[in-house]
Amino acid sequence: MMSDGDQLQEMLLWHQQRYPRMQIRDMVKLVYQNEFAGGHMIADAESSLQRLRAECQALAGNCSGEKPDEVFIGIGNGLCRLQLAAIEGTGIRLTTVNQFFVNTARSRRGDLASFEQKLEVLRACCQAGSLPHSPADLDAFLLDYRAQGYPAIGHSAVYRDYYKPAYRVVDSVYRDHFPLFCRIDALLESQGTVRVAIDGPSGAGKSALSALLGQVYDCNLWRP
Repeated sequence: MMSDGDQLQEMLLWHQQRYPRMQIRDMVKLVYQNEFAGGHMIADAESSLQRLRAECQALAGNCSGEKPDEVFIGIGNGLCRLQLAAIEGTGIRLTTVNQFFVNTARSRRGDLASFEQKLEVLRACCQAGSLPHSPADLDAFLLDYRAQGYPAIGHSAVYRDYYKPAYRVVDSVYRDHFPLFCRIDALLESQGTVRVAIDGPSGAGKSALSALLGQVYDCNLWRP
């Protein structure tokens, strides 16, 4: 079994390969999201939903953008980036996506000491030449970043211009059950009320799944 540091290193190298124009700022942002998720973007659930709707409307009006081939991109630590440009046609509702995001932010607080340890893994990758960034440049960035108190940061201009990032950081459990959420949302759109029956043997995860549905939807749960 790989250690947490090895898993983080594998994730960093995978993202560098997938997004070769990543800058130091983007790498640090990735480590930040791996530790703290995306809760810094949430003032309250309603304002989060309004922002999500505005961002998706902007995406819909940009016909030149290339639709991603994956809805979810893993960022390690049980978290994913849910790509907004990829959800068209899935049946998922923005209220559901927003609830994924809000729930994740509420449950993932992160830890400063752990974040600094993860930055050391990033530095070790640069030192070993596994990433195309010099340790000196990373250290210079982190010196200023640390002095600011490690705030949430945006992507670099290079990354934004080339990759057009538009996503929400969500718990991987929503990826694992995404087809179910899409089906429920499609039924809600067509008939307004949905009854979901969960069946399976003891220990199959029925209670966990019903609790997850209860966290996303304003619904009643009944257990025999």
